[in-house]
Amino acid sequence: MRISVSIIVAIVCLLTCPCRCIAQPNETLEGDPPAPMVTESQPRSKPREVAREDLTEYEFDRHEKLIFSKGSDQYPTLHWSGFLQLDSGWVIQDEGTTDAVGSVNAETGLRRVRLRVGGKVREGTSYVVDLDFAASGHPSFRDVAVIFSDPDNLQNLEAGYFKQPFGMDAESSGRELLLLERQLPFAFAPFRQTGVRAFGTFADDQGTFALSAYRTPTDSFGVSSGNNGGWGFATRDTFLIIDRGDSLLHIGFGYSLGNPANDRVRYAVEPGFFVGDPTDNSGTGIPTFVDTGPIPTHTFHLFNVELAAQCGPFRAQSEYRWSHVDRPGASSVNFSGGYFQLGFLLTGESATYNRKRGIFTGVIPQHEFGDRLGAIEFVTGWSVIDLNDKDIAGGRMQTLTFGLNWYINDFARVMLNAIPVTLDTPGVGRGESLVLATRLQLEF
Repeated sequence: MRISVSIIVAIVCLLTCPCRCIAQPNETLEGDPPAPMVTESQPRSKPREVAREDLTEYEFDRHEKLIFSKGSDQYPTLHWSGFLQLDSGWVIQDEGTTDAVGSVNAETGLRRVRLRVGGKVREGTSYVVDLDFAASGHPSFRDVAVIFSDPDNLQNLEAGYFKQPFGMDAESSGRELLLLERQLPFAFAPFRQTGVRAFGTFADDQGTFALSAYRTPTDSFGVSSGNNGGWGFATRDTFLIIDRGDSLLHIGFGYSLGNPANDRVRYAVEPGFFVGDPTDNSGTGIPTFVDTGPIPTHTFHLFNVELAAQCGPFRAQSEYRWSHVDRPGASSVNFSGGYFQLGFLLTGESATYNRKRGIFTGVIPQHEFGDRLGAIEFVTGWSVIDLNDKDIAGGRMQTLTFGLNWYINDFARVMLNAIPVTLDTPGVGRGESLVLATRLQLEF
């Protein structure tokens, strides 16, 4: 998807304006103590867990971020943040893949351009408004919600348009993914819908819980319409079985039940790279390689199990997910998928695990590029999805990913992914392809 020149100019002006309030390296905000110099003999501090009470998922606790109101008795507070991702990719196809999905062109474009504002209007009442200028609609909503916090009772209650609690990859921010995209079983996730959610932690932050009720389907502007059903709910619970500093073992479970207002459900996914909106099945850009098409249904059930681990610079994450679709006047159908991915930081850092949300939330290099290399992470992953059952012939796809993540500093990252793809399409046969993709990511 394209973004207008005026929006790009506005972002550049925001980042480069000499009167901005964000401090540059070794500068200070008015009233703050001087920032310490970082030298070779004084390495950067290790990643630390961040309490995200205002749900600003894009930022760590950095004093350089813009804060207009810092006093506890001054409301509302305002925090600006965001990031952009510039992607390029090429798909090398064999004849079988071309017969199944057509000829796929090389793509270069803005995958995400996000601007986010959040803060508090009163103690215990926060808000967030998140826009994506690279998605369909220009811009489209990503998270728009108000959050009420009460640590002694329900902990947190959220209302608005937000990611539903289902799956570790779906809960993770797009800026903190280990690979370029969420893996193939993400096709089953209810993801962003308009609704209400209760969430929090238990057992001294070793576990998380979340339960939501939502309208479905909801478009990218948070709008849902229809009188025939149109409701759903989702839940996700996680727990740390092992919790020993930089070593942990995480398990989680998820379930969602939906009754779509249009009496249809559809599952489709691209092969690990695309520039357009993942919810746009118009056929432009990188096409979906597997697709069930619209399936008549009154209710669908989604199940998910997740397992993750970390030991020093090593982290791993896996999920298995399946869908049971009830069809009126026909037998039910079942679809499934799973993935495994791992990362190893060659420069010795550890990824940050967020206990409030039960996910990995990024890497802060011990040394920025210039002092040393920054942080280098080797990544790999395997993923499969099967959308064939009975008379539904959506296809079966498998991907194997190899790549590198280069964390230049706290705010910039370069990603390289090579993705061999195996596609089995009923009526066409087997096809092989190779996706080569890169990403430049900048936070601000």
